[in-house]
Amino acid sequence: MAEEKKEHEKKEGKKKLHAGHGFLRSHHEYHDDGSITHHFEHQNGSAQDVKHASADLDGMHDSLEDHLREPEENENQPEPQAAPGSPSGAPMPTAQ
Repeated sequence: MAEEKKEHEKKEGKKKLHAGHGFLRSHHEYHDDGSITHHFEHQNGSAQDVKHASADLDGMHDSLEDHLREPEENENQPEPQAAPGSPSGAPMPTAQ
């Protein structure tokens, strides 16, 4: 069955990203000052690995969401721009 999958990937021409993000595993080092170093290993090799630090556990959660969760359906779409002079981003009413 594994051979069938590899054969299918060859036909497709490119390998699908593992779990949608391409990271196979992550490692987290906890330091005495409360900071955490994160290392995300990518399926395409170390050139695409991500390694960075966060100050605390909240930062670690943010890092996990940034690197491992799937984006929301409309997440990457720009928000509508407010008309000049309109309050809090509400569109300006049109005169009728």
